[in-house]
Amino acid sequence: MASITLDAPQRRNALSTRMIAELREAVAKAVADPVVRVIVIDHTGPVFCAGADLKESAAATRLEDLPAAHLAELLADLCEAPKPVVVAAGGGAKGGGMGLIAAADLVVAAAAAPMSFSEVRLGVVPAVIAPVVARKLDQGLMRRLFLTGESFDAVRAEAWGLVTHAVAPEALTDRRGALAASLLAGGPSAQAGIKVLTATPDLRERLREAAALTAEFFFSEEGREGVRSFIEKRAASWVGLPAADRPDRSLHCAQSWP
Repeated sequence: MASITLDAPQRRNALSTRMIAELREAVAKAVADPVVRVIVIDHTGPVFCAGADLKESAAATRLEDLPAAHLAELLADLCEAPKPVVVAAGGGAKGGGMGLIAAADLVVAAAAAPMSFSEVRLGVVPAVIAPVVARKLDQGLMRRLFLTGESFDAVRAEAWGLVTHAVAPEALTDRRGALAASLLAGGPSAQAGIKVLTATPDLRERLREAAALTAEFFFSEEGREGVRSFIEKRAASWVGLPAADRPDRSLHCAQSWP
């Protein structure tokens, strides 16, 4: 088993271009090692992954400088790896962190871990992770979670199919070990074949196209404002006024019946 650890707890394990490059290198090394049968992605600190590094995203002016563009390649690497990929999330996940969870084959998470597709609250769309999320969520639920950015815990994520097992924090290590043991009982060539059998066609190309769409929103006026507001710890300019100050734009339609 190869254990790959997200180890930037001071930044809530945000996905910078450097971290993504290191993750890709570690995954490639694990795939190439004939002794490794299972790849486990773990983390240090209380948060599994807060998503893309927003300070780096704010400074980016080209697609290739945007962490989301590099995240597309990492997600494809995880999905296309011929070996089972397990995520062990003892803490919360947002945005790109949810992409890692969706790209994994199996996920064990602390039951109370908060999760969300929070991009919409930054004025951007979760396009780059959408192709892998769509493998696990139906379209209606995905639209709801993307539109609202609402938070949910791992128990609900398990019911929806995003998480394999939601467990008490103290049981996380044991359940991760049990998952690895169950995977080691399967034939490695058969498991590689199963990943091909259940693969999403043209996934890497779809992820690259989605990354370009994500970039359009990050580079838009709204996206720039959303990221700035997050960094500056203030509400974005589009956040609603108090109810008493909102102009009334209600329309009333009536149908008369004989």
